[in-house]
Amino acid sequence: MNEIPDQQSSYPPESIANTDSESKAQVSQKRKWYRSSFLPIFATVLLGLGLVWAQFIYDPIQGDALVNLISFSMSSLLGLILAFWFSFLSFFSRRTVLTIMIPLLLIGFGWAASIRRVEFDGDMKMNFVYRWEPPPILQQAHASPVQEEVGVYEESPTNFPAYRGRNFDGILVSPPLNKDWQANPPQELWRTDVGAGYASMAVVGNSVITLEQRENQEAVTCYNATTGQLKWIHSYPARFYEAMGGLGPRTTPTISEGRVFIAGAAGEALCLDFFTGKVIWSRNLLDDLNIPNVIWGQSSSPLVLENHIIFNPGGPDGDGLIALDPETGKTIWQAAGLSKYTEDNKTNHCGYSSPIMMNIHDVEQLIIFEGKGLRSCNIETGETLWHYPFENVAGVNSAQPVLLDDGHHIFISASYAMGSAVVDVQKSVDTNAEGIEKNSWTVEKVWHEERTLRSKFTSVIYREGYIYGLDEGIMMCIEPLTGKKQWKAGRFGHGQLVYADGTIVVMAEDGNLHLIEPNPTEFRELTSMMVLPDSSKVWNPQALADGIVYVRDHRQMAAFDLRRVTPEGN
Repeated sequence: MNEIPDQQSSYPPESIANTDSESKAQVSQKRKWYRSSFLPIFATVLLGLGLVWAQFIYDPIQGDALVNLISFSMSSLLGLILAFWFSFLSFFSRRTVLTIMIPLLLIGFGWAASIRRVEFDGDMKMNFVYRWEPPPILQQAHASPVQEEVGVYEESPTNFPAYRGRNFDGILVSPPLNKDWQANPPQELWRTDVGAGYASMAVVGNSVITLEQRENQEAVTCYNATTGQLKWIHSYPARFYEAMGGLGPRTTPTISEGRVFIAGAAGEALCLDFFTGKVIWSRNLLDDLNIPNVIWGQSSSPLVLENHIIFNPGGPDGDGLIALDPETGKTIWQAAGLSKYTEDNKTNHCGYSSPIMMNIHDVEQLIIFEGKGLRSCNIETGETLWHYPFENVAGVNSAQPVLLDDGHHIFISASYAMGSAVVDVQKSVDTNAEGIEKNSWTVEKVWHEERTLRSKFTSVIYREGYIYGLDEGIMMCIEPLTGKKQWKAGRFGHGQLVYADGTIVVMAEDGNLHLIEPNPTEFRELTSMMVLPDSSKVWNPQALADGIVYVRDHRQMAAFDLRRVTPEGN
């Protein structure tokens, strides 16, 4: 008879018990794994959807800069969350975590240490400049300027003596231009390295004058327009740097009657001899007035009138123009806003556009699109005639205002959720008790549309009743009296526009030069070519004088002959 085993002592078998124990451990381990994986999975899904939303769905009124800022922030946050999870919350062993994280940290620190600086374009995209990249070597930094024979100051309608041309409006007198660059590529006349900064060039006769940052000095430099050879240089201690905007001066020299007037980024106001670069007078307006600089540096180019030179150092509530004597540099008048600074109010709202002259209802007046809005001032006294509030969160009004053909409507445009507007300026004449007549002014909004033609850095072109400009980097045409959009096409980044010989010459932010036909019915690009290769951003306005275009960024400058080739015998 077989013995029946003791079930209580032998069941379950040891192997089965061990299996159940292992299964429970595996289940417990899986549960812990699932719980610890919730954070990275949730973060990846949530932030991934956020990135898709920002890049493909979100339509920000402030343009692509906000999209890129949101995308960068989300990507950085996701990376930090995953690194924290993997290091402290994941189910990986300490050895695995250290084996992976230590090399990654070393690589990350090494990469960060290798970055000399970060440059941002107009849409807040980053470009890294590494320490192993040799800094720009100015070919003519230590060269002796070529002393040319002093000639006659050449006044010509095809000169480019100031910012955006003679009238600060980008409308230029030009010989016929070559408009087929594929069949007849424009000839490159010369190319040279230059110092940092976002100045344009002033061109009179055979001289090209610009502003550069050379180490710890700002430099006014004069080049031969034909050869690119340095003719003279004047340097002075000044260095302005802002992390997003970058290094160097921002304004354009103004040439008038054999003199060069300069507004430096840190407040310098200078008058130099056109032929030699010798100083006639010099002062620092910010120091003299005991006022702070604006966030992105002094950016208003000087305006020369008959017996005044107008600068825009700024005021806490705007109204910060100052008129100097062109002969001596002494103050003729200063606007009331300059006296409003206190120890508790040190914010400068001078804006970033340049003062211009407008004739409104037969009255010549100074117009400045400052950080607080559009202002008109009396030329002889600086007294405010009228003011229209137009302020964005950044206090950045950079585009030049435009007086429409009727002589009393003014077009203005800005970025940072502002868009474009047209205001109507009206004059009435009042007579006081003594029988003295005095003008009274009113300014009213005609229209304002936040998503129409948001000009960030770019001033518009006004031709034959239509406005052409860059709406957050995309070309747009509108009818200014109504704000009606005609079309929107063509991506040029935050470039610059001038008009010559029936075409709009576009210097795009990526270094390409384009010719656009100003047509209100459709977008028509005529031709284009790369003129500033390998540039991370071209913010310097181009100069066009006598059919030669001068282009530069914060590293190099070049000249191209755009004149139409006339067949022999014609």
